Amino acid sequence: MSWKDDGAGKLEIDGASVIFSGADGSKANAIWSVGGTGYWEVKVSGPPGTWVGVSSEDKFGAGYGMKGLFFGGPGNLSDGGSLVTGQWGPEFGNGDVIGMRLEQAGQRTTVAYSKNGSPLGVAFDIQNWTGSEFRPAVSMSDAGQSASITAGALPSLDSFGKYGSPREGVEGAWQGRFKLKIDKTGEGSWRFNAKAGNSMSCSVEEKDGSLTVGPIMSTKMMPPPHLQQLENEVTGLLGGLTSFQREGDNLVVEGNGLREVCQPDQGPGPATREQVNWMNK
Repeated sequence: MSWKDDGAGKLEIDGASVIFSGADGSKANAIWSVGGTGYWEVKVSGPPGTWVGVSSEDKFGAGYGMKGLFFGGPGNLSDGGSLVTGQWGPEFGNGDVIGMRLEQAGQRTTVAYSKNGSPLGVAFDIQNWTGSEFRPAVSMSDAGQSASITAGALPSLDSFGKYGSPREGVEGAWQGRFKLKIDKTGEGSWRFNAKAGNSMSCSVEEKDGSLTVGPIMSTKMMPPPHLQQLENEVTGLLGGLTSFQREGDNLVVEGNGLREVCQPDQGPGPATREQVNWMNK
């Protein structure tokens, strides 16, 4: 068993491993040699941006010519050529292991994911569609990216229920009076993305027990009056951030005299056939 590349000459393949060797920003694809209902774990290396999903022999191709069902990039869902759902799950990158469960039964296909053993949920629930057998596929576009695949026993679909077990750490999407997404960018460093009217983002670094917050970048839309005060509070909270930590299943964020308690954000549900462009042509 092995990967097969898209013929563009941008990948190096060694059995279960595939390495991107093209120019940065030029998309390259690979498809696994066997598929159908099954479970695989894909360990990725290099910078974030790899896409992990499924395609078929007749839908496989170079660049954006490959069609399928994918999770990756900044945590989005894609059909290979266009966005299906934004911010469906967490970003992933160097050292992360993405579990993928594929089931094709009659006119229904489901694709579910996990990250480092934590369930992310069902990403695609495609009904009233029959097509070719899907196989694992990956897409890369940056130097240093690589992926290796191993097959495993098929777990139950229920075991992929989103937040079926307590989330670990502070990373991920959270929901309180506003939306907050935290991505780990390195040892002792994170990226905060918040939305309360406008979208805001900033870098956060921890050193010797103290937090340093970078400049807060924000979109410049005029928020509705009822969100203006909340937006001001969130800006102050982030700018004066003193701590963020787990308390049970919740995340507690403190700064500028404010204390916000956030719960895990369940996020969008699975994408359906109607959202996948190539399935409706």
